[in-house]
Amino acid sequence: MASEEVKKIVMGLRPIDDDFMKVIFQDNTPLVEYVLRVILGKDDLTVRSSETQKDSMHFGSRQLIFDIFATDSLGQNYNIEVQWADSGASPKRAHYHSAALDINTVPAGADLNNVADSYVIFITENDVLKGNKATYHIERVVSEMNEPFGDGAHIIYVNGAYQDVESSIGKLIHDFVCRNANDMLCAPMADVTYKYKNTHEGVDYMCKAVEEYGMKQRNEGIKEGIKEGIREGIREGIIKSIMKMIKQGKLSYDEIAEGFDVPIDEVRKLAAQMT
Repeated sequence: MASEEVKKIVMGLRPIDDDFMKVIFQDNTPLVEYVLRVILGKDDLTVRSSETQKDSMHFGSRQLIFDIFATDSLGQNYNIEVQWADSGASPKRAHYHSAALDINTVPAGADLNNVADSYVIFITENDVLKGNKATYHIERVVSEMNEPFGDGAHIIYVNGAYQDVESSIGKLIHDFVCRNANDMLCAPMADVTYKYKNTHEGVDYMCKAVEEYGMKQRNEGIKEGIKEGIREGIREGIIKSIMKMIKQGKLSYDEIAEGFDVPIDEVRKLAAQMT
């Protein structure tokens, strides 16, 4: 049985929180479809498939995991990201997600003129772009002509701090930052939140998910600590070797710096400490 502390954490989670988002959207294509219809204003949009926490193909030196990946009936692809930290929704990060989405969805040998449109959607805790708008649509334009470039790459920011609930998008935003199913304004969001917060089975599932996530974070922290220790150990060994070479006096500071691939100033600082 989960502890009261874990249950308290579960009750405080919102759809915009990573732990809760992963659960309520998992195997829930109808909910993904509902969210996309509201954000894009397309009542006829049909989602063919969706997946949470989808591993992307290796893209450069960084591995990317899509919070939600979906494809509609027209073959258009969507990446929905929930971000409570502003740094997680920077323009550069949005650019990277857009590029990664194309890399993961355009098959080898495809006619690039027929590549389907792609949408990267950031649902953010704060008004990252600071325009007091519910949504922000970012499109490439030809500056000299002030006309759309038409490359099919779309980036949308949804402002989680927006508070006008008179519109459909305003109601959806309200629910993303809401903790209680009974206070939610959109039936699909309220129903799934109720399932995981107001039923014994759902609460037990969420408690286990939170506990597993905490253990994963703990293990990753230990691993990172070990790596950092190794890095520090290597650096300490290099420093000792440099100081030994300085003490022997057989090589110049330039030769020592070149041999150990360190800045000459580092060698000089170490030498000064030895005098």
